[in-house]
Amino acid sequence: MNHLKQKLLTKVAAVAMLVFMLPLPVFASAEIQENTAVQQEQQILAPISVERKNVDGKAYLIRVYELPAEADIKAAEQEKVVQDSYTFSHLTTEKEINENTTSKNVTEEVKVETQSKNLEDVIKQLPSTKDYSVDGYTGKIVLDTGSIATEVAGYTTRNYTVSTVKEYSGLMYADPSFVSQTAVKDGYTLPLTDINWVVMGTGLAGDSLVPTEYKATATYAKTFSSQVPTGYISTARYTGTVIKTEPGTVCYTVTYIGTPMEKEGISFLWIITFIAALVLLACAVTLTILYLRLKKGADIYNLIDKEYIKLGHQSVDFLFSYGRYRMVMKRLWIGTKDILIFIGKNY
Repeated sequence: MNHLKQKLLTKVAAVAMLVFMLPLPVFASAEIQENTAVQQEQQILAPISVERKNVDGKAYLIRVYELPAEADIKAAEQEKVVQDSYTFSHLTTEKEINENTTSKNVTEEVKVETQSKNLEDVIKQLPSTKDYSVDGYTGKIVLDTGSIATEVAGYTTRNYTVSTVKEYSGLMYADPSFVSQTAVKDGYTLPLTDINWVVMGTGLAGDSLVPTEYKATATYAKTFSSQVPTGYISTARYTGTVIKTEPGTVCYTVTYIGTPMEKEGISFLWIITFIAALVLLACAVTLTILYLRLKKGADIYNLIDKEYIKLGHQSVDFLFSYGRYRMVMKRLWIGTKDILIFIGKNY
């Protein structure tokens, strides 16, 4: 019987301890996980500055975050901040992009076709500045007029005629011998190609009028051929400083507005702890009563050879109930035999 008592007491004590201890690890674990999540979030979104303001009786909390361009600020916006009896919630977010800028000096060469090799004519066909955009670098570069060089693009054969006209007056006869057979113009010697005679005066010869004076108009001309340029190619350089702008970090200014916190009541965890303590106390009282009930009874003696020998302890009836079913255990001593009788009843 002592063995049964011990097992029963052990089981009841184990159940009581399980009831008492079960809520605490669950809430402790949830609180630890929540704190860990908050710490990780704060590590990722750590503000570079925090400022508290009171404006017109309202409390504001201003946090400044400097994050990579791909980072998300939503976690900070959704965060509820508890500070100085206020709960701060998101009000506004201002965003400012911090750009990284690099610069370098560049030179770009251009070629243009012109019909003249005159520098002034070439400059007219070249813009004074031009836009530059290579590998992310942009800007305006300026014409370096001292770098302009012009060369012939090619040659072609061109035929041209050089001509001149001379007049010869006061000639007595329309005789070509009175006219020069060549003429010089611009360094070219031109042959006589045509003569035009005009009568300038007449006289009587018998009964007839005859020319007495002539004027000769002589035309001299010759065709030449030469190699002339088909055009010109001018090469010029543009120089200047260009910049490259790349996104860097993003500066977020997050403003929270505060709401006064209400006085806190008893926390849910304390309520659970109090209930668990009551359960444990009830279990302890039950175990005590059960132990005392099992302790009640009488010592059993047997007369052997005119001497009373103690054989054990006879407990009272032990009632075990489960729902509507109850079990009555009766322990009887018959001589030296230990007999247990179980009687089941439905109520």
